[in-house]
Amino acid sequence: MRRLALLSFAMAALIAGPAFAQAIDDPEANVVEELVVSAKLPGPAWWRISDGDTTIYLLGVLQALPQGQGWDTSVLERRLDGAFAVILPPEGKAGLGDIPAALALRGRLKSEVPLDTAAASLAPKLARARAALGKAPDAYRQWSPLGAGVAMAGDYRKAVRLESAEPERTIARLARRHRVKVRPAATYKVMPVIRTAVRGHSPEAGLVCLEGVLDEVNAGAGAARAAARAWAMGDVRGAISGPRNFQRCLLGLPGMAELERRGTEDEVEALSAAMKTPGHAVAVYGVRSLVARDGVLDQMRARGFQVSTPGE
Repeated sequence: MRRLALLSFAMAALIAGPAFAQAIDDPEANVVEELVVSAKLPGPAWWRISDGDTTIYLLGVLQALPQGQGWDTSVLERRLDGAFAVILPPEGKAGLGDIPAALALRGRLKSEVPLDTAAASLAPKLARARAALGKAPDAYRQWSPLGAGVAMAGDYRKAVRLESAEPERTIARLARRHRVKVRPAATYKVMPVIRTAVRGHSPEAGLVCLEGVLDEVNAGAGAARAAARAWAMGDVRGAISGPRNFQRCLLGLPGMAELERRGTEDEVEALSAAMKTPGHAVAVYGVRSLVARDGVLDQMRARGFQVSTPGE
């Protein structure tokens, strides 16, 4: 999973004109247009990094796919043949010792002030979102705005059947079939990240987060499903045009933009290290992180590696 998807998964496990306009530090807001190219090969889009004796094929993926969303894996299977590794985005780790801290942070996401009072300006959006999710009028009442946003985002994903384990689960299964070792670009401890986000966020950031989730819920699943269909067909522009409201919500929390940049740096370092091994490998990174300005491909090109687009 991408770094922000990792955080949203972990926070959900704890449960889960705009009146609160706030400048969000979004490292992936802008893209490099010449990298946003539709694929010529069947299935999702691939980019390629190469030097004299090493080639790494990069498959750009979404954070989640609708349940049952099929995609052509023929190019992936062909590139897994003889690959020396499959490199995934950074992953999060948590242990049994983190359970007490998780329970304590869960309590911090609750509030004695009813949600409708704390987020009075969002009352119409709240009412529509509750109805869209089939929830009672007092649902999420005990949560703070941030807690309600996290919980509602989890309920929304369940309602529209978005699978956060895909497409990585399918990729890992095929890698095992081809006997290729899978490794993350880096490993992070989850609890310090969550602790900083929960303890340090301002009331304004919590309201921004909730509003972003409400906008995504009220917009319906059409945009997310359209982005998934575009991704499966190799339409890069369509794939990166999907909703990012919850991602922007998380980026407004303390430490999250820094985590996103650190993740990109670790992905670049993992690719650079892999380029020292002759042969070919496969990397599976978030599609927007690949094409973002100062993103993975932009940085690899700056390091002198040859970068090819899905249209080449």
